[in-house]
Amino acid sequence: MKNLLFKGLGTVLVLAFIMISCEEKKDKEKYETGTNDTATAQIVMNTPINSKLPTDVLQSCTVSSSDFNSWFASGTVSKNGSVNAANSVTAVHNNNCDFYKWSEQMFLWVASPNTSGDYSSGTVMESNSFYTVSTSVDGVRTLIPHEKGKLISAVANAQKNDKLFADDSEEGQATDDVLMAQNGSLIYYISMVNDVYAQYLNGVANSGGSVSGDEFPTTQDQLDAIVAYAKTQGITVKDPNTLTIEIKTSWVAADELKNASNYITMDAIVPTYDTSNNQKWSPNGSTQKKLAMIGIHIVGTIDGHPEMVWATFEHVNNAPNLEYTYLDTENNTKTHAADTGNDWLLNGDSSSSTYNQSHMKFCNSNELSGHKCDELNSIFATADNTISASNTKMTKPWGVANEGAPNAENSTPAASNSEVISINNSILGQLAEGDLRKNYIFIGATWTDSGAAPTGTSYSSTNTASGVAIGTSQLANSTMETYAQNGAGYSQYGSCFSCHSNFQKPGLKPADLSHIYSELLKGENQ
Repeated sequence: MKNLLFKGLGTVLVLAFIMISCEEKKDKEKYETGTNDTATAQIVMNTPINSKLPTDVLQSCTVSSSDFNSWFASGTVSKNGSVNAANSVTAVHNNNCDFYKWSEQMFLWVASPNTSGDYSSGTVMESNSFYTVSTSVDGVRTLIPHEKGKLISAVANAQKNDKLFADDSEEGQATDDVLMAQNGSLIYYISMVNDVYAQYLNGVANSGGSVSGDEFPTTQDQLDAIVAYAKTQGITVKDPNTLTIEIKTSWVAADELKNASNYITMDAIVPTYDTSNNQKWSPNGSTQKKLAMIGIHIVGTIDGHPEMVWATFEHVNNAPNLEYTYLDTENNTKTHAADTGNDWLLNGDSSSSTYNQSHMKFCNSNELSGHKCDELNSIFATADNTISASNTKMTKPWGVANEGAPNAENSTPAASNSEVISINNSILGQLAEGDLRKNYIFIGATWTDSGAAPTGTSYSSTNTASGVAIGTSQLANSTMETYAQNGAGYSQYGSCFSCHSNFQKPGLKPADLSHIYSELLKGENQ
């Protein structure tokens, strides 16, 4: 999650580009769950390539069956059933596991079927509880509401200051690279914020001081001020206790998948390109496509944490993991071998030692003088490459380096990995068979101790100062930080906060944490 999750609040989906399509094996994913009454259920995930989640992991982070049932609006687990948003105002967060539970519930909520108001299809993130992020036009962004019957639009990756796409969102790879699936399709991105974020922004811009812009809201009093301001504008905030939420999602064309029924999907407008030149693709229009979600960042404030909790999830078939360690049920350290196979969405040869090397970039205003970059919004090949798919691997499968202490609670990578794997097993093991959310794995979440202003660096045994990233402190998503994973080893600037902070003068102002905030504020002031 290293580059700004959301470059604008708008209403058009940011689907920057890069499609991944996957040629998957004939076997479909099967989930076998055991008894779950004590939240120690194990899940066997037979992916088309390999098992992502060991079943003999130490159950160090679980959700009880009674608590899990209470997450569902009906009070009982049901296939693709509606899940309530976590209450971020009263969220318990005494340890890593509590933050992971918050992350899991928020994912299940935004990926729940939308049944509110005039909207009767799609997911919660497509509802009018969320807004998409516009592109930056002359340094200004706007909020674009979701409207029934209006498709979310997609543009090419990281388009900047281009009035041609003034109504669309931007933001793709953290590094402005373009990601392509093994079948040659691009990947698209959409960034959104919830209505609390939108009304907070409006209040900061227009309330005359009743809504403070000093930091993102984390308390009931701050939330009450936002809700009260929204009412003066005739707006009722739908899920206020979520506090401020930003999400960034990555998508692939569903018609390119052999098992699209295993994905959360959405209809959207995406850009098209003249693909006749393998060194440069020029934009030539747009078309409507059904998209399948392959990744999502969920970022939000909770009680005492204005720096936000940064969590990420992705589809189980995206990319192979490198080997990693975990603790088994006897508390022994075990090594899980690297994933194998050639049918991953983002990798056609997991045995290759060449991976996470970009083959193409997006030509934005900052790249116009670059090699082969002579047309704004085009895609151009990197040196010695053609426009083609690269092989992706997850170098830090569960968000921590393969050595050292990742946070104050976990003295080893194995202990940290076990917590993340454990809650995956607990959640996925309790979801009903056939629930689409069962196909998405929680990679991890990061935050700072006691909500301190982030320094941009990650926790280590020699870097324990206030403001360092903790939890899964080296977090990345294979679809959004593909080329910014920093290998398997520890990187001081390997966390989301390496981009989402003012490391020269650490602070908690929204503009210190969110790259879109200042430009959105300009839009609200106009």
